[in-house]
Amino acid sequence: MAREDLVELSITDATHLATSALLAVGYNDTDANTICSHVMDAQLRGYGPTGLARVLTVADRVMDNLVGSDDMIVTRDRPGSAQLNAKGAIGYLAAYRATQIAIDKAKVGGIGIVGVSDTFFAGMLSYYAEMCTRDDLAVIIAASAGPWVAPEGSFTPRFGTNPMCIAFPSGRAQPIIWDIGTSKIIHAQIKLAQLMDEQLPEGTAYDKDGELTQDPVKGMEGAMAVWGGHKGSGLAVAIQLLGALAGAPAHTGHLDGWGLLVIAIDPEMFRPIEDFKKEVDTYSDTIRSSQPLKGNGPIRMPFDRSWEIRERTRQGGIVQVEKSVVDGLQKLIDRK
Repeated sequence: MAREDLVELSITDATHLATSALLAVGYNDTDANTICSHVMDAQLRGYGPTGLARVLTVADRVMDNLVGSDDMIVTRDRPGSAQLNAKGAIGYLAAYRATQIAIDKAKVGGIGIVGVSDTFFAGMLSYYAEMCTRDDLAVIIAASAGPWVAPEGSFTPRFGTNPMCIAFPSGRAQPIIWDIGTSKIIHAQIKLAQLMDEQLPEGTAYDKDGELTQDPVKGMEGAMAVWGGHKGSGLAVAIQLLGALAGAPAHTGHLDGWGLLVIAIDPEMFRPIEDFKKEVDTYSDTIRSSQPLKGNGPIRMPFDRSWEIRERTRQGGIVQVEKSVVDGLQKLIDRK
């Protein structure tokens, strides 16, 4: 049964809507297309909060202080590494540029390490990871963020949602990509809940007094809950410091100064690439053939579900978007 709050759009129309909204915000054609490609990939994979809805958050964030790709500068450049100062540009642009640089360096010298400072909202790290796997590179990506997630056992915000991604090329079209955040929900979910006037899932946020809350406004006034107990909390701390390694402050402001680290690796440094990809395929089949526990479905490899959903959506040619998001994007376009 169709939800009344959802609008069906063709992929072409959804892409045009998002691009037009980004142009209305002030991005040039190239930057608008770069950001749109990312948010549409999220929409195709069923991640609504980081799909078209994210354009509204971006617009709210950059409307009075837009920084584009042309403003970013490389401050250090060595054969196998570089540091990119994003100058406040959104992560969709900064991480994209950093990944391109890392790929180029890895294809020449075997490894490319790029650190990014002064950025925000990098989106799905798996998007950049897939850029690398398409070039037969493995990759490790980590992104720090503003302090709105509390360490395990606390309700004081001390680090970001801090995603980490590790990916490998395979002998098939589909790569192996493990992409997780270290908070129980992502920042975009809270922003979408505010937009839709909806509640947060239980146990995912604290108010400013340390009480669990499902109110997204109170959750942003307090702190988000960390994923994985003390293990997830420790991983989040490590990622925050990797952001510092990349050139960002360890303890950033809520909306700026985030860091990102991309490490692209050419497997050819160690073994023939086709041999490695065959090994990845064989191991993946071993995992997928594992006997599931009673009541569980088939065992998947990381990225299986995203890949399958995206392929089905492309074949169907239709995405479903919240009506309030569509209306909000149209308002941005109309006021240009």
